[in-house]
Amino acid sequence: MKKFMVLIVCMMASTIIFAQRHGSDKDRGGKHAEKMKTMLSLNDDQVARIKVIDEKFEASHVKLRADTALTVGTMHNKMQKLRTEREAQVKGVLTEAQWTKWTEEKSKRGGHRKGHYHGRGDKGDRG
Repeated sequence: MKKFMVLIVCMMASTIIFAQRHGSDKDRGGKHAEKMKTMLSLNDDQVARIKVIDEKFEASHVKLRADTALTVGTMHNKMQKLRTEREAQVKGVLTEAQWTKWTEEKSKRGGHRKGHYHGRGDKGDRG
C-alpha cells in the first residue's frame, strides 16, 4: 500500500512539473528581440520596433490557436500567412546587411532542425 501511495504522489508531482510552461509569450518576444539585438547589432529603435512586431504576432498566434473551429489545414495556412507577414515587417525594420545576416542565421538553424523532424507518416524527403 505504501508503494502505491508513493507511486501516486510521484505521478502527481511529475504531472505538475511537466505541465508548467517555460516563460510567457511576452518573455519569448522579448528574448527574440534581444537575440536579434546582439546578433545583428540593432539600435534601440529597431529593438523597440521588433518587440512591437513580436507582441502583435504572439497575440495573433494565440488567438488563432484558440480558434477550435478551424481545420488543421486552415490553421496551418493561416499560421504560414502570419509568419510571412511577420517576416515582411521585420525586414522593413532591418538594414539590408542585417536582413542578409538574419536570413543566413535562420537557414543555419532551419538546416539543423531538418534532421530532427518527427513527422506523421511518410512525407517524402522531409526527414
